[in-house]
Amino acid sequence: MASSRHGNAANSLQATYDRLKQISRTLWRSEHDPQLRGFYAELHAYLTIIYHHLKRISSSHVTIDENVQNRLLDCIESIFTRDLLRLSSNARLQRLDELRDDIQGLADNGARVEAHQPYLDFGATQIERDDFLESLSSLEKELETRYPEDMSQWAPEDFGPLIKISEPSYTVWNAAQSIFKALVACKDCACTPTHDFGARLCLGTHRKPDCEADDQVDFDMFLSLKEDWHEAHIHTAKERAVRIVAEQSRHRQRGPRSIAVKQLCEQIARVGAMAGYRLQLKVTKNQLFKLQSERSESLVDKTKHPVSLDQFLRDRPRNFTERTKRILAVILSSTVFHLHDTPWLEPSWNSSNVLFFQTSSSAVTLRPFIQTKLSLLDLSPPPDGCEHSPDTTESEDLDPDDLDPDDFDPDDMDPDDWLMHPCPILVTLAMMLLEIYFATPFDVLARRCKVDLGESQNNNTKHLDVSVVFQACRTEMPENSQFYAAVGSCLDPQAWETESGGSLSSDELRSRIYEKVVLPLETELSQAYSSISIYHLDKFAETLDFASWDQTIQTLNQQTNASRQTAELTLGLERSCSLSPSLEAPYHPPSGSMQQPGLSQRRLSDLDPGATFSRSSTPNLVRFPSGLDAEAPLCNSTASLSMESYPEGKYTVGILCALPKELLAVRALFDTKHSRPKNLHGDVNNYALGTISGHMVVAACLPAGEYGTNAAADSASNMRRSFPSITFCLLVGIGGGAPTPQNDIRLGDVVVSLPTARFPGVIQYDRGKEIENSTFELTGALQPPPRQLMTAISSLRSNPDLPSDPLQPFLNDVVNRVPDSWKLKYMHPGREHDRLFSLVCSTCQTGHCADMNNHIQRRQVRPTDHPEIHYGLIASANRVLKDAAVRDRLAREHGILCFEMEAAGVMNTFPCLVIRGICDYADSYKSKEWQEYAAATAAAYAKLLLAEVAIC
Repeated sequence: MASSRHGNAANSLQATYDRLKQISRTLWRSEHDPQLRGFYAELHAYLTIIYHHLKRISSSHVTIDENVQNRLLDCIESIFTRDLLRLSSNARLQRLDELRDDIQGLADNGARVEAHQPYLDFGATQIERDDFLESLSSLEKELETRYPEDMSQWAPEDFGPLIKISEPSYTVWNAAQSIFKALVACKDCACTPTHDFGARLCLGTHRKPDCEADDQVDFDMFLSLKEDWHEAHIHTAKERAVRIVAEQSRHRQRGPRSIAVKQLCEQIARVGAMAGYRLQLKVTKNQLFKLQSERSESLVDKTKHPVSLDQFLRDRPRNFTERTKRILAVILSSTVFHLHDTPWLEPSWNSSNVLFFQTSSSAVTLRPFIQTKLSLLDLSPPPDGCEHSPDTTESEDLDPDDLDPDDFDPDDMDPDDWLMHPCPILVTLAMMLLEIYFATPFDVLARRCKVDLGESQNNNTKHLDVSVVFQACRTEMPENSQFYAAVGSCLDPQAWETESGGSLSSDELRSRIYEKVVLPLETELSQAYSSISIYHLDKFAETLDFASWDQTIQTLNQQTNASRQTAELTLGLERSCSLSPSLEAPYHPPSGSMQQPGLSQRRLSDLDPGATFSRSSTPNLVRFPSGLDAEAPLCNSTASLSMESYPEGKYTVGILCALPKELLAVRALFDTKHSRPKNLHGDVNNYALGTISGHMVVAACLPAGEYGTNAAADSASNMRRSFPSITFCLLVGIGGGAPTPQNDIRLGDVVVSLPTARFPGVIQYDRGKEIENSTFELTGALQPPPRQLMTAISSLRSNPDLPSDPLQPFLNDVVNRVPDSWKLKYMHPGREHDRLFSLVCSTCQTGHCADMNNHIQRRQVRPTDHPEIHYGLIASANRVLKDAAVRDRLAREHGILCFEMEAAGVMNTFPCLVIRGICDYADSYKSKEWQEYAAATAAAYAKLLLAEVAIC
């Protein structure tokens, strides 16, 4: 009975945290006050984490310590009012359910506050709220420590609110408005002849590591006087009444002197006569002031014409690397977030208005600007169309008070004049995101999709055109792509209305733009390129050369330092060669010999020209820019080296690995090696070229530290673009096995993806969902392996002359060809180290069970240690699976044999086959002991298979 009461209390506790989690989410999304919004966001995060801890612990049938339960209950009861505390636990849950439904149905934020105050008291001061958050944080840490969490059990949508990217500040919009008003107020002048004013505003995320702590919002721009453009830097302050404060000199105690600007053209002309200087301006209460001009730090050459995004799309589509695309997507979506409904972002903006400046060295910084004519806009510009209103031209000289509502009959309005989308500027953003994703101008994309754009476009026809093109192109975009999600959200009219179909407030609209468009794109950038900080993205983008495939722009000092380092490297190599005569003489293996040279016999010409040599005394440690061999040294292969360069179009087979140790095994099985390709513009991959079983092969590895479907998709896209004749790709590497009574999978075995009646060989299990009666339903489609490879597999499996150990000769080759210090790692570790644990003990899964050896499953002893080959379904996801219960459930229900992390990102990019050597059992008892051998078995099968594939 006591156990039953304890279980009921735990269930009630879990349900209470669930209700509070849902309530906090609604409060977070609807709150306008920045400080409260931040509190609700943190509150929702902690409640979500604790709820999932409780849910996981409950499903694993582990009993939570009574003291921990009391602490969890005391914490949340501290925010309950007396009215809620006097209720029974069941009645309390019912009241929280009612409260959740009530606040979700209220449109007014003040009404939401009035609804929850009788039951929930989060504290009257920020100190009280912080104390409550600290209590939740302490509880979360205790749960994680005492009951270790396995995030593989989380559903994909559970990760959304917990992404560690904070929402950007809303005050940039106010500052941009204030600057525009201040500039327009100073544009009138008595110059003869008259002239127009233009402004080119720098676009960016306006992110900073501690955004709210910094009260400065700075804008860079170029201002024009007639045909000349001059650089300006404007300061604003993030206060309720926007004012701009200039940066103070370190040696001054008082603020810099300033004068009010009356005629903008006078100040532009004045700074124009000062070569190398830029205007320093500030805005106070919508009035423009000039500070002392400063030396420009910009590399922009104002004598060269800027290049528009449209020009890049039409003339230089190869300049759009995967990294460039993601960065531009984040910057442009952030621009809409910050500048929508401001004069800076006109409804007609498009890729022709987005400009990139050239430097004196003809580099083009990845720093977009948008051009606006100040003279064409008044101080009260019309909104960007984010409302339900007829798309009509403005009547002249009409006072709203003179209009009689009875004169307008809705039945007389042409349906074509009503906006189909409440926010046309988001339709334009969707169009530009499609252009960037496909590196193709929209009109060209439309022609490919057989969409006639017509001679003129209004907001409605544009929405229809972009939607039709998106529908036609969506099959070429993986459904788990955040580009796909962002474009779909932009084009969905209902996403930008209230539940009743009304207009959103300005703050609500910005909040949705961030949640549905900006955040997904930021997340994809962070996942694909973890080294790029969202908070430093603006500064990082400035360093990239758009004209040279996002290579880093070097200053004169950097170029000098690079030259000095190159000279030191060359001198060091010369000294190294002089001290080691064996490195000077090229090695010539005997004809037909399989004898391998020792490490001292390797030639420097075999090394990658982009490699950076360590000062270590060991000459074979090489680090490659892409992380190709970040863990493993170069293979000591005797494959013949052809110094002749072959055209990229000659290579027909691609091999993609996730880890350097996997690629090392592949390269050890090259029959011949070719010199590395030169000048693959826009491709950050580092390739190994050669032949395997008569096929021209290009092999690559993911950059060091990058894993998962997004990184694999990037590398595969680059490979396909650089080597257009590749007909299929082999994903070769390691994975986690799922042994069952029907499939006796052991460590070192090979699993090959093979389609079934329901699935194409690979299941992306983090993009599926469980529906009624535990049926698995995919939310996205993956392409099956090419028929060419399926035919080769059939040939292998039906070959009566195939030996019982077909992989062993190739495994011997791998061991013989890797460096001496790695030979043992690529050998079979021994069957005594192959242990599969039962699920009878949860402690075993943490690796801390004192009786662990008694929980090892007893399996029939195999007669040999030769790896076996299994064919069937492989499960792929963007996270590691370390849970035996989840492994067994998916294996039992769907017949999955193996789990891995990259295949789903490549299946829709390349026709491909997945080959995985089993290095663990996808449980918490993971070890790296089998990884090298498993990588070797996968590479061995790849070579065996290629021998059966007809040579193109």
